[in-house]
Amino acid sequence: MFRPVPLWLLLLSLVMGIVVMIGFGGLVLHPPRQKLLQESTLWLANVPLVLKKTVKSITKTPRGYAHASYDEDLPEGLWRNPDQPFVDDGYVLVRAFDENLKRSVVRLISLRDGAVVHQYAPDIRTMNSRSTFVSPLIDVRRDRDVRRNLMMHPLLMPDGGIVIHDSSPLARFDACGHMEWMIDGIFHHSLERDGDGNLWAAFRYPKAKVPDVGPLFEDESIMKVSPDGKILHEARIADILDSNQLGWLWRGRPYTDDPFHLNDVQPVLKSGPYWQAGDLFISQRNLSLVMLYRPSTGKVLWWKANFSHMQHDVSIIDDHRIAVFDNNWRVAAPEGAVDGFNRVAVYDFATDSASYPLDDVMKKLRVHTRAQGRATPLPNGDFMIEETEAGRLMRIAPDGTVRWRYIAATPSMRRLELRWSRYVDPASNQEAITLAKDAQCN
Repeated sequence: MFRPVPLWLLLLSLVMGIVVMIGFGGLVLHPPRQKLLQESTLWLANVPLVLKKTVKSITKTPRGYAHASYDEDLPEGLWRNPDQPFVDDGYVLVRAFDENLKRSVVRLISLRDGAVVHQYAPDIRTMNSRSTFVSPLIDVRRDRDVRRNLMMHPLLMPDGGIVIHDSSPLARFDACGHMEWMIDGIFHHSLERDGDGNLWAAFRYPKAKVPDVGPLFEDESIMKVSPDGKILHEARIADILDSNQLGWLWRGRPYTDDPFHLNDVQPVLKSGPYWQAGDLFISQRNLSLVMLYRPSTGKVLWWKANFSHMQHDVSIIDDHRIAVFDNNWRVAAPEGAVDGFNRVAVYDFATDSASYPLDDVMKKLRVHTRAQGRATPLPNGDFMIEETEAGRLMRIAPDGTVRWRYIAATPSMRRLELRWSRYVDPASNQEAITLAKDAQCN
């Protein structure tokens, strides 16, 4: 161990090590065509990331548990404001944890009384067993197994079933959790239905199509899927920006593996003075960018950056206003930090201006989720606010009154993350609600 080493041998070893590193880097950037060699190269390149994830899993809060600070320990369930005569006849789809099953589930909860009218436990194992994609970004069997899949932004379907994903394949399940179809790949964040009943989802390519980037580059696209699981349309975010002379928004910045961070694709259901049915509002967090896009022509009709900071969840309020959940990150915070509290940014196309109508109550309630977050406008002017990381969901009136609050937590009152809860209006979803309620599952 302590024997002297000739200088020439040391220098030769260093030179050979550098040559091997450069050669391996070239293989990672331009993977060989031979499948076994390609997969072996990506596996080796992924070793440091796997080690990093392993260390994090040991030292940090387990996935699915709240890691944002919150003021008080509260039991899971619905609280209705006793000072308000208001009764909410709607429902919410929320991610919860079933202590008996020891896994995440999706619950359809009545907001009238807090009763769970149906619980979904989708067959994640079957979905993952049919997945074949290989990616340095994620391994669904390792990272999204039954225990780790949190089923983000579940969408209630007309037959009472749901469609789910969680940086995993997109899959439809019936009310009893049996899989009906799946589309392989990495689907994440929002999932919405358009006026024709088709689905719009955010999709990440398992391997980037952008040339000369690292293996962990997150190459994003929007995807339109039919109710029976057929891909109808797909468009890469990089291509959309480049073809509309907006490539400078991401190409002019220092290199990052996550330049876009696509997090919402919101279909326009009704035509108005500023958009047409079939258009899409698209949110890209890492550009603090919201844009209006027309898939039929490939044109960006409007875009706006920095009226919100690292935002999520763009929603349409009426024929001239949109709302955005503004995470309101502090500038230059390395891992992201909320600058005091989250905001709801309302942009008015008629006046070309933004306002922040819930600032007082958001500050008072200390809504401060660093990641994720939802602001769903409701027909009477209220907003449903999801503080994702703290497991808190609230309906807030325009005057700041909290009409109800739902807390996601374990029996020991340890908070659970929410995963983009969805308000379900019985006016347009009554048949689906009834079918879910009446489902006879073994």
